[in-house]
Amino acid sequence: MPETDKWSLWQWALFTNAVGAIGICLGSLTGTKLTADLRVYIAVPAIVFLNLMFLAVRPRMAVARTAGKAPNAMSVLYEVLTERPFLTLVCGLQLVGATRSTATTVQLLQTSTTAYVHNLPNSQSISLRLISASILMGIVALLWWLGAVGLWIGRKWAWWLALILNALAATTSGIIQLLKLNEWLFDPWATTAVVLLLLRPIRQQFGLGNARRKHVEAG
Repeated sequence: MPETDKWSLWQWALFTNAVGAIGICLGSLTGTKLTADLRVYIAVPAIVFLNLMFLAVRPRMAVARTAGKAPNAMSVLYEVLTERPFLTLVCGLQLVGATRSTATTVQLLQTSTTAYVHNLPNSQSISLRLISASILMGIVALLWWLGAVGLWIGRKWAWWLALILNALAATTSGIIQLLKLNEWLFDPWATTAVVLLLLRPIRQQFGLGNARRKHVEAG
């Protein structure tokens, strides 16, 4: 498709995610019936894989072919993921939060339409609360997704956003864990993400460590 060679990154991003969304919807309608949250946990890795292949691997393979080489897609993907190992791990942890928030959003919406809720005496108010909660959780999920994408493309605001989201999740789970010692409620993913985000190599990738050093030298 020669026309697609002139597409911008955002055009490729829209195309990739549209194809992924259509494929997932068709698979959900024609394939094995799965719960809503399980579908989300399957769909997210699939969408992430498509984005990596089309937006990160494809351009590198095109450059390699121009240079007369015959690149292997999986080798290029491995190179993309391992050239910034700490950042790749942080983005993966950020996607864990995005996936969980998205799954919760879908579960709340699905619950609001069940016969059990509709048969309750105050079904209208409960359904409204569930829908409102799903909208709120959807906004939270969007923030997690923005953080993951922003981290991958090296935006400083994404570092702050990811740190705030993960710190809130880790702190909240830690407090709840202290209140309920007989259950495991601590969030190791968010805690690990906070530790990684505060590492100097990660901060320097977003210009945070360098900025602090320059400030000290200037003082």
